Amino acid sequence: MKAVLIASLTAAAAAFAPSAMAQDFSLGYDVDRFPAKVLSLPACRAALAKGAAAVGYTTRVNQDQKTLVVHVSAPPGDGRSLVSYCVSAGDQTVFLIQAFDYTQPDSPKVDGVKARVALEVRKAAGR
Repeated sequence: MKAVLIASLTAAAAAFAPSAMAQDFSLGYDVDRFPAKVLSLPACRAALAKGAAAVGYTTRVNQDQKTLVVHVSAPPGDGRSLVSYCVSAGDQTVFLIQAFDYTQPDSPKVDGVKARVALEVRKAAGR
């Protein structure tokens, strides 16, 4: 189930990727789940936005579709982006954070961004 969720969300994120640079980019991702009583969808959404702001990213999309939150952000004119999701799955809240850098392959920046945003979500879950 987790692998299918990751594959589906990764495919959805590809729609946000610039096609001209699709061959040369870096991707860092983090995925985890918590009981919904520990991490609600609204708390997950707020944590994604807080983490993105902490790394200087501006929110482009922050949609709540009741069981799915989509958060897309990026620094101004930088060639990087953050595509994150919170998903309500029964009694669990799952998050997936994807940090992209289209300026270079193997960019160390993606790991720092995804780690900072994931830290906020884990803090919201009490971890």
